Amino acid sequence: MKKIVLIGGYPKGFAEPFHIKTRSGKILRKIVSDIKISPIFFDLWNNQKEEDLRKLKPSTIKQLNNFIKSKYILIALGRYIDKVLIDNQYQCIYLPHPASRDKKYINALKIGLSKIIINN
Repeated sequence: MKKIVLIGGYPKGFAEPFHIKTRSGKILRKIVSDIKISPIFFDLWNNQKEEDLRKLKPSTIKQLNNFIKSKYILIALGRYIDKVLIDNQYQCIYLPHPASRDKKYINALKIGLSKIIINN
């Protein structure tokens, strides 16, 4: 099984990234369950203020580097996260964010995750 990290912004008031009580969490965890994968859910920041600053803390950088050393595939969920990771010299795969209101993007997320599992 491919080792992947699904990366978001901040946990929206919960203790874990993509918590099941959030819109993003419900959608993303259903997709993950449907395609039978066990990713790591990871956020770059702890709150909105940190996200607005777009800076990565040393602990976040260390964890991202550990993922890379352990051969995880970094998947940026949403263009904002994709840009922040690229600006910080991290190679990642972009997929649409699960909170998208447009079903075509949710479908693209599911198809994209399925292809990553098959192709990498």
